[in-house]
Amino acid sequence: MPSCARAEIIRPEEVSVFHCWNRCVRRAFLCGKDQTSGIDYEYRRDWIRDMEEHLAGLFAIEIGFRGEMSNHLHLVLRTRPDVARTWSDEDVARRWLAVSKLAKSRDGQLREPNPARIALQRAIPGRIAVLRKRLSDPSWFMATLCEYVARRSNREDGCRGRFWEDRFQCRELLDESAILVCGIYVDLNQIRAGEALTPESSTRTSAYDRIRSRQQRASEVDRQEVATHPAGESTDNKLPDGWLCELTRDEQATVDAPEMLRSATRRRASDKGLLPISLDDYLALLDASGRIVRSDKAGAIPDHLAPILERLGIRRELWPDLVTRFDQMFGRVVGAAERVAQRAAQAGRRWYRGVTHCAAAFG
Repeated sequence: MPSCARAEIIRPEEVSVFHCWNRCVRRAFLCGKDQTSGIDYEYRRDWIRDMEEHLAGLFAIEIGFRGEMSNHLHLVLRTRPDVARTWSDEDVARRWLAVSKLAKSRDGQLREPNPARIALQRAIPGRIAVLRKRLSDPSWFMATLCEYVARRSNREDGCRGRFWEDRFQCRELLDESAILVCGIYVDLNQIRAGEALTPESSTRTSAYDRIRSRQQRASEVDRQEVATHPAGESTDNKLPDGWLCELTRDEQATVDAPEMLRSATRRRASDKGLLPISLDDYLALLDASGRIVRSDKAGAIPDHLAPILERLGIRRELWPDLVTRFDQMFGRVVGAAERVAQRAAQAGRRWYRGVTHCAAAFG
């Protein structure tokens, strides 16, 4: 994909959604088995997942979808500068110092910053404004995650030097149609790579966390245990996906509703939903898409799932290509062709790569 200035894609003051990914440049796989030494680095995927969860609770950035592969990782991130603006100066300083400690941590454990250091940050003129902006910037989010993994892996391997590509890759997802397609693409990573056969066995994806949480909720209802939680305690504190961005958007919630700007837990920036689709519908669509990928044939979306795509303006006949060739079809900006053209004009460009596919797929 052609290079593109990060500032052209990321607008720090706006709520936006981005697909971010990065690749390991070592001969030894990031999290897979090194065919030369025979060492299996699978456990490093746990390092990444745990750090993602820590950062989701510190940044004003929500993780919609995730996938950790043997030599690269994918994230769909929603930036929330509107949430960061509600935080107190002390909270901003505390969060940033915790992030800084995590980046250089040896074990990935979250530790509370020293109150004196928090006070020092607050005393520096203009410092809090800078930190507030950083805490909703995907570049700082990815830099922290990648620095931690690189440092810890280098210590373990007894070496120094570059671990990741020069910089992570990033594309903007302009609308719900693009977010859904990209989310399915990310959640199908393990199936596409032959590491898993079904979403239920794709243990290194956000889909797996959501499926486990769905099962846990159903089990709690069956045992009538929901009522045993003390008043004010959210089950999201215990659910595997409680740190991920809420998938389903509440169409009845107002813009100034409390859940739009904060979370009932400290595991994510807010409880605001991402898509106008239920979890059951999403998982059904993911399962059908996974069958297409697994069969390695053209395939088609079942009739009962077609209304989901129609509601979001996604052309049903192109769906198999969208979820298998997403990276090849689209460039730095994905969404309805009209909106992609507007973004290109704002950046002083005539067009972005993939705009033809956007026109064919969305509308």
